[in-house]
Amino acid sequence: MSKVTISDFTIALFELAEAESKALRQSVRIFLTEERRALEKTVFRSGLNITLIGAAILSLLIALGFLSWGIYDLCVIYISPLAAPFITGAFWLAAGLVFMIAASGRKKNGN
Repeated sequence: MSKVTISDFTIALFELAEAESKALRQSVRIFLTEERRALEKTVFRSGLNITLIGAAILSLLIALGFLSWGIYDLCVIYISPLAAPFITGAFWLAAGLVFMIAASGRKKNGN
């Protein structure tokens, strides 16, 4: 039977600590790699969604511009060239007020 000295015990303890630190370093590296991939995927999806929302808003603004132009042209033909900008502006003012009232009527929790 062999004797286990304090130095043998200390060396075994340091070897165990070294092995555990290597395993911990490897698991942290794997964790950080997976988290970086997940974050990159989330950022890509968010960027894509923001781009699509921006394109949708731009399209809606263009459509509203053409709608305003059409309303203005109808007012010029049927009512008066002087009243046409006021009628078109009043239409969009009323639409804006309706949206503001609808937004202010919502509860704070989003219901």
